[in-house]
Amino acid sequence: MHFVFLLLLTCASAAGAADSRPLNLEEALQIAEEHSARLLAQRAAIGAASEQLARAAELPDPKLRFGIDNLPVSDSDALSFTRDFMTMRRIGVMQDMPNAQKRQARGERALREWAVETGNLALQRAQLRQDTAIAWLELHYAQENTRALRELRSALQLEADTTGPAVSAGRMSAAAAVGARAAVETLRERLIVEQRNLERARAALAALIGDAAARAPAAPPDTSTLELPPQVLLEQIDRHPAQRIYEQREALAQAEVALAASARKPDWSWEVSFGQREPRYSNMVSLMVSMDLPLRKGARQDRDVAARVKQLEQAQALREDARRMHEAEVRALIADWRFAHERARLFATNVLPLTREKRDLALAAYRGGRGELATVLEAQRGVTEVELSRLNAERERARAWARLNFLLLAHGDH
Repeated sequence: MHFVFLLLLTCASAAGAADSRPLNLEEALQIAEEHSARLLAQRAAIGAASEQLARAAELPDPKLRFGIDNLPVSDSDALSFTRDFMTMRRIGVMQDMPNAQKRQARGERALREWAVETGNLALQRAQLRQDTAIAWLELHYAQENTRALRELRSALQLEADTTGPAVSAGRMSAAAAVGARAAVETLRERLIVEQRNLERARAALAALIGDAAARAPAAPPDTSTLELPPQVLLEQIDRHPAQRIYEQREALAQAEVALAASARKPDWSWEVSFGQREPRYSNMVSLMVSMDLPLRKGARQDRDVAARVKQLEQAQALREDARRMHEAEVRALIADWRFAHERARLFATNVLPLTREKRDLALAAYRGGRGELATVLEAQRGVTEVELSRLNAERERARAWARLNFLLLAHGDH
């Protein structure tokens, strides 16, 4: 029993340790795909379309026909099954035979419907990866913002704690001491707001990956470079998963045109039946063939074809419009990523070092008795504000990076 207890305790400790591991982006993406109900629903739709592939071009089921032929309804033989020699019980089989072009068109339409559902899965997967990447990055930057504000609060709290002796010694005015404490309280309010943003980001990620969202995010990927150059992204706009859907719907509309055109050729059917009469009369076998007569093609079948052609033109126009919109979307994302990258680089290499130098100079002057605490606090706030601006620029860059890498490249070949 002691051994079992220790074993269970060890397993529980190992599970707890596993839950405390940082969650990197690739693991979050994998969990999201395993956790996603939307992908499960779309795979079910593909399965339903797949079931139709094998039977779409097949002949319809045969029909069993049975009944009574030539039953008299007048004179003394009325409703008698045995008195008239023409009365017989009949049983037979009938088979409809759609023309070969129609069967082929039905198979092609089923294939195109399956392709649309498969394309929808690629689109859903791409959007899921995009949403997960953005939610994971939002959580990371919300934590970084919280960290920066907490560091500033610690610095301000340390300075505020020294105001009492400084006021007593005459080195600081009472107003300056009150200002230091007010700065701490103001920062507490900002931390409350940022904590709300952090919880909202975690809730958004939890909707996609479940309990794994409780783990702290690991270091983010390098969002300063795109997997594919901007020009290549624009040249490969047809790989946009939503664009692929429009192409597949156009192909489906073409299959509908072919199916409508197949109605111009007549279908036919055959029937074989056996008729049983009374023993004193001979039994009968019948063979019947029937055929459609599309006599008014211009008023019927041709109008159906014309309607499908117009629907095809609609699909083609929608595809072209979607291509323009998707190209504009990618261009806008590239612009967002490029300018956010420039802002982040400017903050990191120029602005932030200068504000830190200014803070260090103010702090040295204050410690040497040549400066004011208010100047130090203002310089420290300046450093934090620049750090937050840098993080905001990086977050904007990361959003654009995630959308380009996880939406445009639909099949995860990024």
